[in-house]
Amino acid sequence: MRQRPLLLGLQLGLFQLGLGIFGVLAFGLFNRLLIEEFQLPAVLVAAAIGSQQLTGFTRVWFGYRSDRIPVSRLRRTPFIVCSSFFLALLFGLACQLVLQLGRVMESAGTATLSWLILLLTAVFVAIGMAIAAGGTALSALIADRTTEEERPKVLSVVWGMRLLGVLFGSVLVNRVFGDACTAGASTLALLAGMERLAVVTPPLLLGLGVVSVLGVEHQNTAQIENPADEATPRSQSVALPQLLTRLRSIPEAGRFLGVLCLFTFSMFLNDAVLEPYGAAVFGMSVCATTSLNVLVAIGFFGGLALSGFVLIPRFGTIRIARVGAFLASSALALMLVAGTDASIPLLRVAVTFFGLSLGVCINACLALMFSFVQPGRTGFLLGIWGAGYAYSSGLAIISGGGLLTLLQTVNGGDAYGAYGGVFGLQMICFIGAAWLTGRLDIARFRSKVRTRLCNVMELNLD
Repeated sequence: MRQRPLLLGLQLGLFQLGLGIFGVLAFGLFNRLLIEEFQLPAVLVAAAIGSQQLTGFTRVWFGYRSDRIPVSRLRRTPFIVCSSFFLALLFGLACQLVLQLGRVMESAGTATLSWLILLLTAVFVAIGMAIAAGGTALSALIADRTTEEERPKVLSVVWGMRLLGVLFGSVLVNRVFGDACTAGASTLALLAGMERLAVVTPPLLLGLGVVSVLGVEHQNTAQIENPADEATPRSQSVALPQLLTRLRSIPEAGRFLGVLCLFTFSMFLNDAVLEPYGAAVFGMSVCATTSLNVLVAIGFFGGLALSGFVLIPRFGTIRIARVGAFLASSALALMLVAGTDASIPLLRVAVTFFGLSLGVCINACLALMFSFVQPGRTGFLLGIWGAGYAYSSGLAIISGGGLLTLLQTVNGGDAYGAYGGVFGLQMICFIGAAWLTGRLDIARFRSKVRTRLCNVMELNLD
């Protein structure tokens, strides 16, 4: 790997490092505390935390707005810095709301709890907008500042930093919570750990985001590496609704978006229930279930490297995406087998295997997404794909928690049966996504989308 892609990936990856830390704390720790320790219904918790993904439509607008800024100015950096600031601020507020829920859970009435949950939902909606702004701008910045040859290397490093954030977040929980990590820890000890977390994490998220873009655009304003990415003044004047209408007329774009959404839904369906599964079926402590994220990250990194450097170049993106889906279904089946006799070692093997399959699937989807970036419309198109990804993952998180609550109600509280239903649906979705990839011809898909989208831009300029 050349030095420049490595250094660029390491720096830009600091923003993803922060998102990895945030993901462990929000989707892992918050879910575990609210569902298992504070005994809130899983559907309410999943809806509140998963609502941050439902603002995915803003990715299109943020990408469109950043495209309209002249290339001689900072186009992506302001979005990333502002995103980091609001993410840090809102995460601190979310910590305070979780703390308040823990303090009043036993004594407060339904009205008070409802207001606190609504406020937590509103905070996560705002968090979703902050992540949408920064994530879309970061993707566009990667496309702006890399060549076709460099891009896969930078993407590998950036996503590796996201995984490092997952590992760091798990370590952070263990260090900050201290004695509260032991099984059967008191509510007071857990609340004290949350108080420390609310102080330490926001400055960390802000610092990582700001450092990730320091000088990246400024050092290149005098010499743009990809001048074709600059849209002409007339092309920048095309309204967003017009672009969306024209894009809808391209069948291949809709077909790819559908496959991407089903893959994403499949990958995130157990995101809100994995740690509660470890607690309810295996009797694992808070820190033990949080450590499952470490195993997912290790497997994910292996799948990312294996698919990016070995499998995809040799066998093609579509075929490897299909392989990843079947691997994920097998890993989920192994999780269910582990639950029959509460075998924690087997669960850890299955979770690691599942992480590897996710790495294979996501790398295949990323390779396709970055192939469909057009000069002058980098942010807009990545915003479209990012919106589909966000909505699918948000719907999956909410659906996982909602299905878990429904099945627990129907089967009389049988925890293993309820979690088995969630994992079973996830397996079906993966198999369905693998089947749908058979309808895609990758060479025809890429060439046709690129050609038609260029024609669309020309029509809008006439």
